Order: sequence, then C-alpha cells, then structure tokens
Amino acid sequence: MDRGTKNEIVVMNWLRDQGNKLIDFRQFRLAQRIDVDCGIESIDGDIVLAEIKSDQHIREKGNLCFEVHRLNHFAYGNWFYLGWGYRSPAQKLIVRNPKTNKVYVFLFMDLRAKIGRYVYQVGKDLETKILVYPTDKQKTTVNWLIPMEFLIDEFSMFQL
Repeated sequence: MDRGTKNEIVVMNWLRDQGNKLIDFRQFRLAQRIDVDCGIESIDGDIVLAEIKSDQHIREKGNLCFEVHRLNHFAYGNWFYLGWGYRSPAQKLIVRNPKTNKVYVFLFMDLRAKIGRYVYQVGKDLETKILVYPTDKQKTTVNWLIPMEFLIDEFSMFQL
C-alpha cells in the first residue's frame, strides 16, 4: 500500500506538471472501493476518471499485470470479488514503472477489449500467464500477465 500511495503522488504531480487540473479522490471511501484515484479535468470541463497503478516489471517488452480477482481471507461472506481490471469505472489506466520512471497510459475500454481478444487467442495457454500475489496480510490477488507487445497500439508511453 505504501508503495502504491507514493506512486500515485508521483503520477499526480506529473499530471499537474503537464498542465492538468486534478481532483484527488483517494480519500473518498467510495472512490477507493470502485478503484478510482483521480479525476482529470479536460479542456471543455469534463472529468476523466483515472486509476493509477505501480508495476516495477512493466516495460515495452514485458507484461501488464491486470488484476482479475481478489481474495479477502478474513471477510466472512465476501471472500472473493472482481479485481480493479473489471471493477474500475475509470476511463484511463495509468501505470508507472518506478524503476524506469516510465508511465504507460491506457484507455480502459480499449484495453479491456484488447485483453478479451488476447484471452480468446491464447485460450487455455493463459494458464501459464497467471500471477497469484499476496497483496498484504489480508488479501491475495489473481492477475493475468498480458504481453505488452500484444498491447502495443493500446498505450502511450512517457518518460518522467
């Protein structure tokens, strides 16, 4: 959680440095629950919702870690729920690699469609591209590792 919070701050500062006006939603419980970190005000005043992630392995020839499910080990009656990859209503997914300081910006709807095509193409071979990760003492996440080369037309990359 600490690493993620620091990453969100770096990305939000970068967005502000680019001249964007932001609304920080991270302190709102509902925004936390639905996986939205900030709103980016567009030129015409619309708010574009964004989810910000940290991934030290993402790079142009690596993988996108896409959260599919989450398991809460101690929440009686609510053990399993969909990951941010499904739940977030954000229009943009912004992923930063803290090691390279590169930022990858995806349009969430296009990304989901592309991942759907990828899963269809690889079929049961997807089993080799699943990462189960202990998020913290309370939760475990199940992620698909989507090759960035398959997503090449779905993101913009920036060097901070």
